[in-house]
Amino acid sequence: MKILFFALISLSLFAAEEAKKQSKTNMDDLERRLNLLNVPDDRVTPVIEKEKLRIINKRYSSLTNRHEIDMMGGNNFNADSHMSTRQLGLAYRYHLNQDWSFGIRYTEYQNELTEAGQKLFDDKNILPDKDYADKSTDAFVNYNTVYGKFRLGSERVVYFDQYIALGYGDMALANGNTNFYLLDLGVAFWVGKNFSSRIGLKNEFYQQEQENGTQNKHNAMGYVSFGYLFGEGSRI
Repeated sequence: MKILFFALISLSLFAAEEAKKQSKTNMDDLERRLNLLNVPDDRVTPVIEKEKLRIINKRYSSLTNRHEIDMMGGNNFNADSHMSTRQLGLAYRYHLNQDWSFGIRYTEYQNELTEAGQKLFDDKNILPDKDYADKSTDAFVNYNTVYGKFRLGSERVVYFDQYIALGYGDMALANGNTNFYLLDLGVAFWVGKNFSSRIGLKNEFYQQEQENGTQNKHNAMGYVSFGYLFGEGSRI
């Protein structure tokens, strides 16, 4: 009888010890999973299985109340066959919030004769009848219409905004100044918390004086820009 009693006591103590070990294991596993959830907003949590991955992170870097400087290089895809035009520009923009920003920009134009234009000049000593642009300044308002994000590799999340901008400015032509309007469409990519990159099409509309009279002009400037955002932003 004593043997049975001691056996029951031993079995009870063993069961209690095993239950304690299992409870500790469960707590350690729960703590590990909670720690895995504590990852930066530009990373994908490893808790989620890859085949079930859904990007649900909030915006990694706030745009609200931030200043941005960017440099731009562009090419006119709507130039005529006798002259090619490229742009170099420097812009400042202030981000009012996640959707709206406004700014100013200074742009210089580089104009060169194409092979057809050079041949016309060499053969007939005739230059294209174009009052080409030299430089411009403009002010613009930008609205981010679509915000999104996508995976870059198995862990990194990249954030972007599709935007539209409207602007107005002054353009110095070879033979005088004129005002112009612009419509800008593009996509901005946010790299980390302080860097940006844009790809877009900036449409410039103005009037150009030619020998046969005033003519409406449209520059379709495809461009790429790289910028730096100052500060950390706010969540308001």
